[in-house]
Amino acid sequence: MIPAVKYLFVLFLILLCVCTVKAQPGSATLPSLLNEPNNNTSDDNIEAKLREKMFVKVTTSKNKIFVGEPVMAVYKFYVAMQISDQPTVTKQPEFSGCSVKELNFEQGPEFEKVNNELYAIYTIRKVQLMPLEKGMLSLGHAFVSNFIQINNPDDPFVTKKYTISVSNGNNEIEVAELPEKNKPKNFSGIAGTFSITASVANDKIPVGENDHLIVTIKGSGNFDAVNKPEIIWPSNTDHFDGSDSQHVDQGDFPITGERVFDIPFIGKKEQTIKIPPIQFSFFNTALANYQTVTTDSIPITFTKALVKKDEFKDMVTYDISNRHYLWIVPAIAAVVGLIGFISYKKGQSKIKAEAPVTNVSAPPVFVAPPPVYHIRFRTDFSRYLNELEEIKESKPFFERSKNLLTKAVAERIESSEYSEQVLMAALKQRTYNAPVCNKVEALYEAINLNLYAPYETQADLGFYYSELKQTIEVLQSEG
Repeated sequence: MIPAVKYLFVLFLILLCVCTVKAQPGSATLPSLLNEPNNNTSDDNIEAKLREKMFVKVTTSKNKIFVGEPVMAVYKFYVAMQISDQPTVTKQPEFSGCSVKELNFEQGPEFEKVNNELYAIYTIRKVQLMPLEKGMLSLGHAFVSNFIQINNPDDPFVTKKYTISVSNGNNEIEVAELPEKNKPKNFSGIAGTFSITASVANDKIPVGENDHLIVTIKGSGNFDAVNKPEIIWPSNTDHFDGSDSQHVDQGDFPITGERVFDIPFIGKKEQTIKIPPIQFSFFNTALANYQTVTTDSIPITFTKALVKKDEFKDMVTYDISNRHYLWIVPAIAAVVGLIGFISYKKGQSKIKAEAPVTNVSAPPVFVAPPPVYHIRFRTDFSRYLNELEEIKESKPFFERSKNLLTKAVAERIESSEYSEQVLMAALKQRTYNAPVCNKVEALYEAINLNLYAPYETQADLGFYYSELKQTIEVLQSEG
């Protein structure tokens, strides 16, 4: 009987261990923390030990840069592999005195040995910063809160629970003023590497007909600050306010892209002219000196003006909203009504001839023809915004915000698309208001950051609600 009792006791201990493990699937044993000789297992000491096993690290492409020079900052969360944890990004870094562009990144995990111990690494954020003034540029603080459970050595049926918050240190980058030596007269504060080209839509065009000068600046740098370069227009030409569009690739650092200026102009007399070379100056951050790039001159021939042969054609091309031609609308309606009435009378006569005995029927109702002008439908977003204001959880708030922004952009350009990339490209092509495009693009970036960050973020929903409401109002007022 004694051997049988021993076997039963051993079996009981095995079952007890299995049940204990199953009861705590998310806990960590952390033998290096709790099972060392003479180790202090107080909560404060354990928390301090856990804090040593996780941290936020910031890496930058450079430690010293010039004003306007792009620098990349990458924020990563490191955690020891032996810890079974549940991290959450509670706050993203904030910046001042610089422009910010979000860069694409893979969240991870990656793996790396730190002090001969394996760590999992998660990318929290990746940005391109461009300082606007000299001094020390602060990189802010990213905060990660980590929920951890570990086995209690004093009671195997109970786990100890800790919430540890970590952040990066006071990281800064030194920003130097651009040198005064050899600074060009037309320098506007742009730093990076650029090239410039120019062309016209037609190099031979009749006097008085619209032509277009297309100036394209390509490269890497702060495209938001690039303005239309100075153009010296030849005599006997008139130019008008044009449009500009921006296309950037945020997949790599530094961000590359182009800014395109489209300037309409006309010639006032028959002649051949040349638009002189157009210059663009910048500080080359790769070579640490100033550079000026130049286009070729552009020859244009203005030929004899077109003869207007058809007065009706002139009237059609004229603005139909002019009061002088408003009589056309009721005239068209009267003609359509008269034709309908005559057709009806003929039909009635034919019916009477074929069938002398008929019942008396009600006269036909003529529907007025639709307006010849188009009135664009506008959604009343106030109800949707009121519903959005009541949402207090981050993910559903930003999901609804993105849907509303997409609807407003699509309605602004009268599109049935739902892709933000397609809508943004169309918005840039169909509006001259570059600040509106930049505001919409920045709002999309912020929404996507909060939606698709690797961990749940705690954002100021009131701030984003105000920004979204203002952006929608601007989109609806743009025509």
